[in-house]
Amino acid sequence: MNKHAVEQDATRFIQKFLNKEFACWELAYRELDTTKYEAAVTGFVREFFTFEAVPSITRPKKISAGWLEEAKEYLAATIERPLFKIEQYLVGDEPVYAAYTGSNYLGSDSYAEVFLYGKRSGQYRIFSVYHSDPDGGIEHFDGEVFSFSRARLVAIEKFRAPTDEADLIDYQLEPA
Repeated sequence: MNKHAVEQDATRFIQKFLNKEFACWELAYRELDTTKYEAAVTGFVREFFTFEAVPSITRPKKISAGWLEEAKEYLAATIERPLFKIEQYLVGDEPVYAAYTGSNYLGSDSYAEVFLYGKRSGQYRIFSVYHSDPDGGIEHFDGEVFSFSRARLVAIEKFRAPTDEADLIDYQLEPA
């Protein structure tokens, strides 16, 4: 296995996730119909997660004219979160992927979340979310706890280097 090539389907899955997450953010700031917005976010969670994740895609329950003006500013400062790298692990014979992403705020150049995913019932699904710790490392946030010590790193695919010093050191590591 090429240590710099993660399985293409696994890469496409997380790229699709990031794209749809951003589309949900756009909907949150533009869609006046709360039912349509809530249905889209619920569908997003069901499509990509193995658990009832609490999405970060939020807005007030009641939409006012004042909030719609604020929403324009929020949307202007919202981006599709950057994908820095994907690590591919083996746990036994099962591949597990860790996607290191930034936040969805304009100018995000540091790790914010790590999404762990793999095939569940024949389809890729996110089963765990970790948040980046400002002091370095990551902390479990939601979903299953993953034991990195029981997994073997077999590939890393890099997309964009972070600017944070600790993140950059981690980004430059290679599998053995």
